[in-house]
Amino acid sequence: MLRRPAAPSWGERQHRFRHHPLLGTTVEIRVGASATRRTAGRIDRAAVDEMLRLEQVFSTYRADSELERWKRGEVPVPGEDLRSVLALALDWQERSRGVFNTSSGTLTALWRLAEARGRPPSHLETTAAAAAVRDPQYRVEDGVPFIVGDPSGINLNAFVKGWIADRALTAASLSAPGEDIVVNAGGDLCHRGASAIEVGIENPLRPYDNEPPGSRVRVANGGLATSGLARRGFRIAGRWYPHIIDPRTAASVDTIASISVIAADAATADVVATFAGILPPEEATDRCTALGLACLVIDPNGRHWSNRAWAHLEV
Repeated sequence: MLRRPAAPSWGERQHRFRHHPLLGTTVEIRVGASATRRTAGRIDRAAVDEMLRLEQVFSTYRADSELERWKRGEVPVPGEDLRSVLALALDWQERSRGVFNTSSGTLTALWRLAEARGRPPSHLETTAAAAAVRDPQYRVEDGVPFIVGDPSGINLNAFVKGWIADRALTAASLSAPGEDIVVNAGGDLCHRGASAIEVGIENPLRPYDNEPPGSRVRVANGGLATSGLARRGFRIAGRWYPHIIDPRTAASVDTIASISVIAADAATADVVATFAGILPPEEATDRCTALGLACLVIDPNGRHWSNRAWAHLEV
């Protein structure tokens, strides 16, 4: 949902590195023009190495990841990274009043099964699924997570991709202090450096490469994430259902075409865009404002909703 960063201070001499697949998506690392080619390469390697390390911790597609082994009971006490993210995700489930859910994998599995059998989930099925994930399936005591329910649906992807991007940015910055760096992990973007970047926000109603952005915004030493309907979903009996699922009802929702959030880091932008994208536009904007975050919401009719924080950053 994010177009390429493009600001005057990030001219054609900037260094660009593209990696696919990584974290299940395309990752771009950009380094400002002041860096030498050798320095830029070192920055890129540091970021990618950190992403590869953390992918081994959090991937839900690898049976040998630390997360999946913990869910199977093979890791009694997770490592520091997994402990930290499990605790943060649980905190966001509470702060979002259940709109962000750490067991979203259960809901996605329900809709994938419905797609495979060619009929949408029944009211009975969605009600049962929502009830099953209403309470967290793990708790954290003294910083250590314990499984207390069915862990099979625990999925941190709606939070952890932004968190990994932040960690990669930190690793990259430590390898070459003072350089301008952007890490863009499939739309979860974070920046560090003296020169702000401009980011084009894709028009979700016309998600084409040659389509001009619906908005342009500055990001400086922070993170930006976008959630929306344009790319993913479930086709069932000839009808398209968005991949955005309200954990309170287990229903697919389309109240928002896209929401972009700017925060101090990509992890916060990622998780807030995820749960605010389930809400009606006005409520989503109010939630972001209450959290002190900038946001732009585009509804399915193309109407824009934004707050003062976004207007202050818009180009």
